[in-house]
This record gives sequence, C-alpha cells and structure tokens, in this order.
Amino acid sequence: MIAAHIRIYSNNKVSFRRQEEIIKSFAQSKELTIDKWYKDTGNKIRTNNQIENIIKALKAGDTLIIADISRLSRKLVGVMHLLTMCIERKITLYSAMEGYTFQDDINSKTFAFTFCLVAEIERKLISVRTKEALALTRSKGVKLGRPSGSQQIKLLLPHKEEIEQEIKDENVTYSELAEHYKVSPSSMKRFIKEYITDIN
Repeated sequence: MIAAHIRIYSNNKVSFRRQEEIIKSFAQSKELTIDKWYKDTGNKIRTNNQIENIIKALKAGDTLIIADISRLSRKLVGVMHLLTMCIERKITLYSAMEGYTFQDDINSKTFAFTFCLVAEIERKLISVRTKEALALTRSKGVKLGRPSGSQQIKLLLPHKEEIEQEIKDENVTYSELAEHYKVSPSSMKRFIKEYITDIN
C-alpha cells in the first residue's frame, strides 16, 4: 500500500493544498499511485501519536509519502524516532520536497544516525541555554518557583523553550498544556505568565 500523510496547523487550507500538490506531483514523477490519504489537522499535543500510529498500521513493503521532513515532528528527536520506526519496519518513507528516501538500507540508516546525532546536540544546547537562563535569573535576585514550595513550576522549567514553541506554533490552551505536562492548569498559567513573558 502507498499512503500519503498531510499535517497542517490551525486548519490552514492553503498549507493543505500546497502539501497535497507536492505529494501528488512527487508520486506522479515516481509513477506511484496513492491508495490512502491521511490528514492531521490537530496540534502535536492533541494528536501526538497519529503519525506513529499510521506507521504502525503499515506493513513491510508499504510506502509513506510526506511533503517535507518537518511534517513528521517539530523536534529532531521526534523526526529521528519516526525515521527509525520506518526503517526497522521496512517501510519506505519519501519526503517529497527534499527528495529524501528512507528505507532498509545502509544509506538510510546512516542518514537516520546523523539525525540522531544532531538531535542529541540540540538537546545538549537546549540544556545549556536553560541553565544559563536560570543562572541569569538567579543573579538578578529573582526567586525561582513558588514561595509555597510547589514542585510543579520546577518540573516545567526544563521544558520552557518547548512550551514557548508549542504556544507559538500550536495555539494550545492552558488546560491542554497542563494535561500534557501533568501539572495543574493554574500552575501552567502561572508558569507561562512568569517565565514566558514574550508570548503575545
């Protein structure tokens, strides 16, 4: 089976049509006939596992086509995980815009390893930036966390950049974020107000 997956944000019809055109053109150039289309119109918190479930439903020898690699995940870690899944399950993944092909061969495994390495570097850089930001905040005399000693704010601090990006890109609510990070909505609202002040 040949499947195509389109992921859009905020029900962007222009983005949907654009991805659809890219995938159709690519399939035509490869003389491939798409048997099934998947459309993901939610954000990554509401539909966090959709693309992963699609890959799990495909069988060895099947093909999955996406418009571009960023539609797999907004994080390199997520991209690497899904690429590895496809390779291990012997599913061919085409990324139409970049012309990438991932399948069960040495070149694809090397490429996936490169993604993994870059993802690891990215995680370390985020960690360094977070620690530096916290140190700067402390140097200004700002006390981190709630005076009452609540641990929820502290649990959210390592995810500051991630939460900030999700708010900008995904338009999620406090309740959705709170559920995803396993804290109370009031703690999430307080965290965003105090630590993510540049959100419109």
